[in-house]
Amino acid sequence: MNLKPYLFLGAALAIPFASAQAAKSDYSISVDHSDGLYDMGETATFAIENKNPDSSKTAEYRLTKNLWKTLDTVSLDTAAANQEVTYTSRESGWFRCSVLLPGERRPAAMSGIVFGADSFEPTRETPADFDKFWNQQKARLAASPAEAIVSPVTSEQFAIETQNPDHLAKVQRLEAMGYSYFNVEIPTPGTEPMRGYFAMPSDSSAGENPAILVFHAAGVKGGWCRSSLVNTLAMAEKYKALVLDINAHGMLNGQPQSYYDELEDGELKNYRYQGNDDRDNNYFLGMNLRLLRGIDFLCSRPEWDGKNLITYGVSQGGGQALAAAGLDSRVSATIAIVPALSNIAGEIPGWPGLNKAKTGTPEGDVVEKTMSYFDTVNFASRIQGDTLITVGLSDTTCPAPSVFAVYNQIKAPKEIISVPDGTHHGLSVPSSDLRKIYHNFILKHTKNE
Repeated sequence: MNLKPYLFLGAALAIPFASAQAAKSDYSISVDHSDGLYDMGETATFAIENKNPDSSKTAEYRLTKNLWKTLDTVSLDTAAANQEVTYTSRESGWFRCSVLLPGERRPAAMSGIVFGADSFEPTRETPADFDKFWNQQKARLAASPAEAIVSPVTSEQFAIETQNPDHLAKVQRLEAMGYSYFNVEIPTPGTEPMRGYFAMPSDSSAGENPAILVFHAAGVKGGWCRSSLVNTLAMAEKYKALVLDINAHGMLNGQPQSYYDELEDGELKNYRYQGNDDRDNNYFLGMNLRLLRGIDFLCSRPEWDGKNLITYGVSQGGGQALAAAGLDSRVSATIAIVPALSNIAGEIPGWPGLNKAKTGTPEGDVVEKTMSYFDTVNFASRIQGDTLITVGLSDTTCPAPSVFAVYNQIKAPKEIISVPDGTHHGLSVPSSDLRKIYHNFILKHTKNE
């Protein structure tokens, strides 16, 4: 296998399982390759540990292929503290072993493996006019130059962003240390403006600072999908950088919760499927135009060092981070954590999938072709900067095959973190181990050497 994982991460990582595994489980599953990656024909071993053996209880393990195809379901010996399950595949594939308890909807434990990870490829060919289409979109932006509206954060926004006392203390401390923060809004043709928070060292000199562009996971009303004032400032301080944190939708910063609730229930309801049969009216077109505005803004700042521009994102934001790198060669490095929008037309599609359209039907073909213009798998081969991707082998939202299909297209220097028991939610909130890896990667790529 010629994959080059960045770091082998397995059972030693404390990854939260709030969304995929029963709470306070006595069971855990590890695999004998700590990255969960196997060559075709190798034998993988799942080690199932039961911390509280009790013969009066019942449990079973289930082995599944790809998303939900059950290969085997067998009763476990609940009196045993340790048991093993082995599996060999001579074909490439993604497999998960789960422990199931009576009456529990979520698995008590789960871990995944992949055979032949370097064999996953895009399901559809890149559209012949893919580059032409995106060059036309960039020409639209160039033909509509827009002055960035950089404005102070209002007292109302500040109050909302610093409701948490710890956030208030941190913002006040960083402000006292000499860090400035602003709203940024840039009109974008045919769609909502790019909006976000911008932070920087107040005493920056021309050509001094690296730049970081931050993207967020999918959604509208949740805190995880909005720009964060405190996080923008913290990142600016940590890396002495120009940091622009944008939301995907061009929403206003720091508004009352009702504002975001109304957008989610109204014009942004099911945004991920809006225009999925028409590339010129597809929702993700506007999203990508906004991220290009973000790149232009950072690169226009006189303080930018002219060399280091990092894109960083989780889930949908991971897809945006990769798209940004594929669309603009000024992106020098990228961190994409459990990236969405990956091989969307695949048998095991990345989020958001095709909605109700079915592969092999006229409707499905139209949707697949439309979404291929926004599929990360087609931006990947155009990436020129160093790239770090995290994939969870227990992630059913952005499944491993879709992420490896993207990873395998990247020709630039690349590394991948493969986590066998990593779920989408668990990896979206990085553990301390992962935070250290991301921190060191950013440090490496924010130095002028």
